[in-house]
Amino acid sequence: MSPRDVQHFLVVYDIPGGEAEVEAFGADYEAALLAYEQAEAEHRNDDDVEVVLLGSDSAATLERTHSSYFRLSGKHIDQVVGRELAELGLR
Repeated sequence: MSPRDVQHFLVVYDIPGGEAEVEAFGADYEAALLAYEQAEAEHRNDDDVEVVLLGSDSAATLERTHSSYFRLSGKHIDQVVGRELAELGLR
């Protein structure tokens, strides 16, 4: 993959919620970098949000290589524990 083939993705990850907002910029690195700088400034003092700019050949590859940023539906530990407690009638 050449540098021209790299697709850029801005990820704004809500740590407690376990969810990521992903914005694709295609090969437009300058636009991606500008959006990253703006998101970083917006969330600078928010310890519950992580902002990253990632490059990959596709969104599918990004989800595999950086799976911690993507909702793991039934696998997020808070959800698993909550479901287990509810099934036991403790929540």
